[in-house]
This record gives sequence, C-alpha cells and structure tokens, in this order.
Amino acid sequence: MKTAQLLNALQQIPHKTTYFGPQGFALPNSDDELKQFQQGFSIHPDGTSLTGVNAGDWQKNWLVIAIDTELGDPYFVDTSLEQLPVFTAMHGEGMWQIDAVASSLNSFLACLKLLIKHGGQTTAQFVPDETSITNPTILTQLQSELIQASGCKDFWSLFFDCYFDWLEED
Repeated sequence: MKTAQLLNALQQIPHKTTYFGPQGFALPNSDDELKQFQQGFSIHPDGTSLTGVNAGDWQKNWLVIAIDTELGDPYFVDTSLEQLPVFTAMHGEGMWQIDAVASSLNSFLACLKLLIKHGGQTTAQFVPDETSITNPTILTQLQSELIQASGCKDFWSLFFDCYFDWLEED
C-alpha cells in the first residue's frame, strides 16, 4: 500500500485523535505528519536509520500509523504483510517486543470507529465523570466487539483492564 492510500484509509476516522477514558490514539493528517511519526522509531531526528535485522530491532517494514496519546507508544503496520496487521510496543524499553492490536489495518480502523461510537470523547479524561462509560455490562460488550473486530484478544483485554483500573482509582 502506498503512502497516499494509507493516509486515505486513515482519514476514514472522523477525528485526528480517538479517546476512550485516559487512553487515546493520535493519527497523522498528512504525509509530512506521517513522516514525523517515524522519528524515534525507524528514523533518528538527525535522519539516520534506526532499523535493524535482529530480534528486538525496529524493522524496516514497520510504519507508525498512530501514537498512544498517554504514553507515546507507537501503533504500526507491518508493510511486508498484505493485510497490514497493526502492532504496538512499549517505547523506551531498549528492545522492541511487539503485541498484536489488530489483524489488519481495516480491523484497526473498525476498532477506532467502535470507540468513537461508544465513547464519543473529544479529549482525554484524566478523571472519570458523568460522560464516562461505567456500566460493566456495556463495557464487557464493547470489549467483546473490539476483540471480534480486531481478531486480537490480548491487547483489547489489557486495554479494558486499564480502563477498569482507571474507573476504580476515582
């Protein structure tokens, strides 16, 4: 998939940033912004490559398509695979240990649309309020929908564990 096609696919999401509770996914709006998203991952700020071929290295076929708004962790596609599966990894750990987020770019976008539909947030929430979804039945149903849409149980289970912890902190 070419950069223009990728950006076009990402623009299916009506908001540049999708929030759910304190967590968020920031997407690029332009080719320049997509290039900026690569800094610190595949490209050093001085322009040199940060990619490698060893286990734990950032791979040259990984392209960052979103950034976690809370922690700065990357969400990236593997461009060597036709379905463009989406992964994440913790930033600043010394080596990249990836976790699957969605089985394809399209399933990732479907997940963001579900979060927008159910959450409707325009900013991150640091403290739950009257707009926060707190009903365990609704949250469990949404979690199931996200797991089904993404094809990736572990990531979305952890995502909701963090959300439930956030609700309980207040």
